[in-house]
Amino acid sequence: MIETSVIAHRTCPLDARENSLDGIAAGARLGADVVEVDARRSRAGTPVLLHDPLLLRVQHRPLPVKWASDSYLARLGVPTLGDALEVAGEVGVRLAIDTKDAGAGTAVLDAVRAAGTTEQTLLWSQHMPTVRTYVRALPDAEVALLRDTFDPEGHDRLLADAAAIGARAVSAHQDAVTPAFIAAAAERGLVVYCWYQQLALQQSRLAEVAAAGLAGVVTNWPADARQRVGDRR
Repeated sequence: MIETSVIAHRTCPLDARENSLDGIAAGARLGADVVEVDARRSRAGTPVLLHDPLLLRVQHRPLPVKWASDSYLARLGVPTLGDALEVAGEVGVRLAIDTKDAGAGTAVLDAVRAAGTTEQTLLWSQHMPTVRTYVRALPDAEVALLRDTFDPEGHDRLLADAAAIGARAVSAHQDAVTPAFIAAAAERGLVVYCWYQQLALQQSRLAEVAAAGLAGVVTNWPADARQRVGDRR
């Protein structure tokens, strides 16, 4: 039976700065098994934690991260992926890395290998070429294709695309993930992760899909999710 992991979305943005080292520690305190981070590259090609292509929404600088130097990003408090992997190990959680930059796959792999965490880290991306990069480099790893889909045809295409490129998992929209979707994924050899964007939906749906074999719940409310899936850590 699959045990449902609790995954703190974007390093607990309701409790700490998103994509921060403090947020990784907050995720551990709130009962997460895994903390999700977003990865992009600096001007030097260093993988850093940032969701948006611009340093505007969080750092309040109208500059693309790909133009920023490592020293400048450090002054703004943008952690490197290497730092995040180190802190995750210290506080006892794994990382799920959502690779936002389609060309960052090799840099992310280098950081994960340098940290010695290839067997513990979840590698995700919405970019199919990046997922292929991860599958080819780490054929035994549980690599996931991430995509929001909103109708049966889209759900089927997500599962077909993930299986075709050798992924072992998908991360899907809260409205896509039902017991039937989880069963359809299992028929293709895939496990399912789901991000809940509303607490009320998490509270009303999570127990049912966890019982159906949900691999992990990505959530801004990890403490609530922990109560609903049980303490299996």
